Amino acid sequence: MLASPPNPKFLLHGDMKESVYSLLFSINSNIEHLYAGDGKGIVYIWDLKKNRIKAQLSDGDSPCFNLHITNVADLIVQRRHGIIDIYKTSESNWVLNKSVNYKYCSFCRSQLLPEKDAIVVPLDSAAVGILSLKTFNIESTLDPVKLSYYNQLGTVMSVKPLIHINGLILIAYEGGQLLLWDMKKNDVLSSLNIEQYPMTFDFDASLMQGIVGSASDKLEVFKMSQSHILSYKFTKILNHVSGISMLSIRPDKKIVTAGCWDGRMMLFSWKKLRPLAILKEHTESIYDIIYSHCEVEAYDTKCLMAATGKDSYISLWDIYN
Repeated sequence: MLASPPNPKFLLHGDMKESVYSLLFSINSNIEHLYAGDGKGIVYIWDLKKNRIKAQLSDGDSPCFNLHITNVADLIVQRRHGIIDIYKTSESNWVLNKSVNYKYCSFCRSQLLPEKDAIVVPLDSAAVGILSLKTFNIESTLDPVKLSYYNQLGTVMSVKPLIHINGLILIAYEGGQLLLWDMKKNDVLSSLNIEQYPMTFDFDASLMQGIVGSASDKLEVFKMSQSHILSYKFTKILNHVSGISMLSIRPDKKIVTAGCWDGRMMLFSWKKLRPLAILKEHTESIYDIIYSHCEVEAYDTKCLMAATGKDSYISLWDIYN
């Protein structure tokens, strides 16, 4: 039996009127901020100590699909229409420093490669590019055109660099394929057939286990061997679910949260995918779910969860800490 769902710690709305696509925590000894990128291209900076909008960045008009902060403290905004905006700090404010057009419109989120000072971006023809944050050029490309099943791949839906397994990246394709690429050799090490239209996936390098959500009622769990071979583990059917838009494994690897098209968020134990609770605070599709990687003093929790989506507000949760 599912436990009684916890209540959100707080709901952030303010002046946000558009769908919110992306979230990013910025937590250190001086600040506790939450960044939110919306459908009109505005990035709102929330002060979690006051639960108020501290500032907003309005330099673009294309939806903010992902947000990153680099090791050198640059803020990177990926916009849907193939634009990467790079901000630098100036007297405690963010100033737009560079705007790069990689000329491909996609719903796939970029991913940061901190060790390479680069980001991974989707490209046309099922390719993925490594965009240097030094030269602002696509320095290398993972192009599957030579694969025998290239015509079955479709567009790139989701990517995830395996930060703790240097040089490897997982890429999910529209046609229902999950490929493990070696970025150094520009070669596919393993492949796995999954549901078509995979919307989201996440991977845990400590368990060598991942999870895929798609435009269906299924969660697919897979594993990766020490020799980097992908294999199917099991499928979990979800009741009254038509699609999964976001999956996020908590940093302590105890919980995974699935955000659904109807606004529900389903909590599962990560190792065995045992159902824990269903959160029903949101009423429309969930677009992003993130966790803080350190304590948030303003909420007296070691790990704060934030979720957002089409209904244009952000819910904050202290989940089974």
